[in-house]
Amino acid sequence: METTEGKTKTNSKTTMTTEATATTPLAPPPHSKWCHCHGHAGEESWPLPQRVVHCEEANRADQGNHIPKHEYMDSDEVLQAKMCVVADLLRRARCCTVYTGAGLSRAAGIGDYASRGVDNSVSGRGVPKLKTGFHAQPTYAHRVIAALERAGYIHHYVQQNHDGLPQKAGFPQAKLNEIHGAWYDPSNPVVKFSGSLRDDLFQEMLEIEERTDLCLCLGTSLSGMNADRCATTPAKRMMKGTRLGTVLINLQQTKLDKKCAVRVWSLLDRAFEVLAEILGVEVTSTNVPLMPNSVTVPYNTEGKLDLHSRMRLDLSNNARICIPVEEAVNAHETGFVRARDHEGNIRVCVGGKNRVLGRWWMLHAVRGEVPALPLLNERPQVERTDVPYEVPEEWRRPA
Repeated sequence: METTEGKTKTNSKTTMTTEATATTPLAPPPHSKWCHCHGHAGEESWPLPQRVVHCEEANRADQGNHIPKHEYMDSDEVLQAKMCVVADLLRRARCCTVYTGAGLSRAAGIGDYASRGVDNSVSGRGVPKLKTGFHAQPTYAHRVIAALERAGYIHHYVQQNHDGLPQKAGFPQAKLNEIHGAWYDPSNPVVKFSGSLRDDLFQEMLEIEERTDLCLCLGTSLSGMNADRCATTPAKRMMKGTRLGTVLINLQQTKLDKKCAVRVWSLLDRAFEVLAEILGVEVTSTNVPLMPNSVTVPYNTEGKLDLHSRMRLDLSNNARICIPVEEAVNAHETGFVRARDHEGNIRVCVGGKNRVLGRWWMLHAVRGEVPALPLLNERPQVERTDVPYEVPEEWRRPA
């Protein structure tokens, strides 16, 4: 059983400290060894990170995490040195997994628990104010992660968040495990504290955990979620000499700091700006093209990928639909298409509840890039053929 949402009562004891305004000297994290501040692949000679925000409130007391919410940052010189080490690890990795928490989406305007109750949190400065989370746009870090995948550095992505920002940035849905539920997948409703993880996604996560030799752990307090194994397992195996380990980038302390390969104290956008420059990856603003309302895709009547099947997927307004995913909590529920939203995502009603299908799903379906569809027509029209499917030229992935 897994939990992803909850409320924490706050009694904030927060003060902002800077070199100009501090009433007490800046202080490094209260660790006993340099490697707990820099990681085991770091250098003892590097200056320690300094505290820039003081907050005595527990990070996630509701989950047993009583580490204070103090925020720390590396100097620019140390950040540059650390990201050079991270770049080297990425070049060496055979299976790199990104594991992200709410901190990654903070710069996009989506709130997180870690900075809640922290006056003048570093991560909360200058963030946009959103009408709803559905209006959020990818951060620079999201776009760099997508660019790293295109360059072959990243192989899997386990996402605690529900926001669809990796896909909006161009990260492929097929390599993404939205273990705690998704706003843009009608077959994967958000998992609440009292809910359970979807069996197929959990099994896939276990397989990813086993294959991963390097994890980029970003913007999460690691407060004991089941999915935290994606970061803790490679870290523990690094300590035994069998994996490259875990790179942890976060402003606040975590329970995993003592076992990191590299421990980075930085805003994520800044850290990934440095990393992109070191690796020379091209970072673009990827716009997922709008697809026609009706397309032909290589999937069978169960919504499973089959290169000898041709399904006519009709997502026009009022088209009848159903959820074919057996493991989904709403499996076999039916409904209809409502309309497109402001971004071209498809608003649907399934089982009497409003859901959204991310616009990228239709493109991935036309390309045959996802193993199964999250929804299909209530009476799917499918033809069998001896000719293997070929992606139409206009929808092929750029070389």
